Amino acid sequence: MPQRFDSINFSEGITSNPEHNADLSSDRYTSPDFMQMEWDKIWTKCWIFAGLESDLNEVGDFFVYDIGRESIIVTRNEKNGISAFYNACQHRGNKILTIDVGWVKQVTCPYHGWTYDLDGELKKVPDEDLFPGKVSCKENSLKSVHVEVWAGMVFVNMSINPAPLEKYLGEIMNQLSPYHFENMELVKHQSVTLDANWKTVRDNFLEQYHVDFIHPQHASFVDCCDAQNYLWPFGHTHTCVESPVMNPRYPMPNKPPEYMVQYLKGLEINPDEFIGKVPEVRKVIQKQKRVIGKKLGFDYSELTDEQVSDVFQYDIFPNLFMTIHAERVWFYGPRPHPSDPNKCTFTKFSLMIPEEKMRDEEQGLELLPGSYEYQYSPSRVEHEIFTRQDVIDGKNSMTATIDQDIHYLNGMQAGMHSRGFSKAILSNDEGRLQHFHNWIDNWLSDDPLWSKINKIG
Repeated sequence: MPQRFDSINFSEGITSNPEHNADLSSDRYTSPDFMQMEWDKIWTKCWIFAGLESDLNEVGDFFVYDIGRESIIVTRNEKNGISAFYNACQHRGNKILTIDVGWVKQVTCPYHGWTYDLDGELKKVPDEDLFPGKVSCKENSLKSVHVEVWAGMVFVNMSINPAPLEKYLGEIMNQLSPYHFENMELVKHQSVTLDANWKTVRDNFLEQYHVDFIHPQHASFVDCCDAQNYLWPFGHTHTCVESPVMNPRYPMPNKPPEYMVQYLKGLEINPDEFIGKVPEVRKVIQKQKRVIGKKLGFDYSELTDEQVSDVFQYDIFPNLFMTIHAERVWFYGPRPHPSDPNKCTFTKFSLMIPEEKMRDEEQGLELLPGSYEYQYSPSRVEHEIFTRQDVIDGKNSMTATIDQDIHYLNGMQAGMHSRGFSKAILSNDEGRLQHFHNWIDNWLSDDPLWSKINKIG
């Protein structure tokens, strides 16, 4: 049976229906002109996930977010707030900070020494008397970028007067607040370069039609074919996948498969008790997690039974995915190349609840199977940067599932250039993908919904 899709409005004026029906022609993924329209009307207008608040704990902490042709500095300023500004010195445009994450007392351009405070205000011009007239510090401060923080995530917006992030995310904020992402710890930070348009990558994670074919391991722990999907305003979506369960397209085994065995053992449950009763595992795990959570000091009380066990994916337009378990979240997505529509960078942040709340090796307790694949670190984890070929060669991994996706994405992009392909043909199960592209067309239109939000109230 096809998956289920429900549309959800934020309000009467903020509808999930963009009133566009996008034609997914190949030039959408390959055209420099289309890429330019996206830059002008999407990337410079939307709220975009830039990084983690945990990288900004102390005054002077900063991270640099590169998106397309822009580079943005995000800092913890002297007032203990968060500031964001373009990474371009006002003297001659030099890129000031060149490392991902770090600490500075002040922001100083290495080329000629122009110095700014942590709010981007110009404070010092070396040999100022050499300049005709006086250099105005106020007029020549770094150009600011709107920034907001929610649930430990930092979002930036390059438009002049954007509506608040709260209006952009709406009810999604309330649905995700019980997970408390802000209390999770970064355990992995990775980026891979791909020869694929950012939407080619985005499309891959917006449908489960491909799961049975390139992710065979999923059959033993999730039911993707019966997923419940929700379509939100502005191009956001989310999907709910039951776990741990068997894919109903395959015969039900007599005993729990290996993933369920590890799940049950980590929760002090004997897997042998479920011989002939595999369909009962999910409900038992929902209850037992709350019991073991108390032993380890992790509180599930704000979460529903479904949130305790199932996998939820929220997709924030234009390029943020969140794959969510109660104990772990991935923030991941593609960023467009500065000039080539056939390239992008795909970045993934992996966060988990504190180690002592996740597992106890001596007692054999583990709230989520696979947590030992991640190593907690007392210092900020390294940002691993690699190529698709590194993944193919087994030198780097973003988990088996994402590695399998990466294997195919370059080939998908190459096919977009074929004379034998003109446009995509979507199934009913690819409704989230169609919704995403319908909203792309809305954002690119002369009268996008987002431009009216301040008037809607």
